[in-house]
Amino acid sequence: MIISTWRTCCCSLFCANLVLAGCTPLSTVPVTSQAGTTTTVLLVRHAERNEGLDPPLNAEGEIRAVALADVLQFNGVTAIYCPDLIRNIQTCEAVADRLGLDVNVIGADRLADTRALANELVDEILDLHAGGVVLFVGNTGPVVAEQSGNLQELYARLGGMGEPPIRYQDFYTVVIPEEGDPHFIEATYGGISSLD
Repeated sequence: MIISTWRTCCCSLFCANLVLAGCTPLSTVPVTSQAGTTTTVLLVRHAERNEGLDPPLNAEGEIRAVALADVLQFNGVTAIYCPDLIRNIQTCEAVADRLGLDVNVIGADRLADTRALANELVDEILDLHAGGVVLFVGNTGPVVAEQSGNLQELYARLGGMGEPPIRYQDFYTVVIPEEGDPHFIEATYGGISSLD
């Protein structure tokens, strides 16, 4: 039910290049939802910002944050997660305000080890939000000590293969059934970014 809703909403509003594919998890621990549930995780990068250590969204990013809220306002989001960075929090605000949800902000102490964070988040989402639709607004990053950004690590931990959602316009939906491998829907929203 959620998949067809997403496909209809995203394609009619903002999407191109919709691909549905099953992926084999990279970890030896399988990613499955609790019995009797299907959990959905939405992966996006924070919206556009200027350069700097922790910059706010720029004008283009503010428009994209509203576009994200437009896409998500009628699609059953039950929880929102993002790192404690201004650009991430601002990307979530319009969605959170429209849906009346709090943003689960991930503190800086958890952000240093992105691989551990990805493992913890998958466990937390599947435990606390089984059967729900969870938005994660993450960050990309270079490979450092065999780890990359929190968005790339979460994508890999969920079983993603190929290019992770690293462009500002990327909108990936991960459908996690109670049995079998997660399925990925790769889409875009809000148009092409001037920063990509």
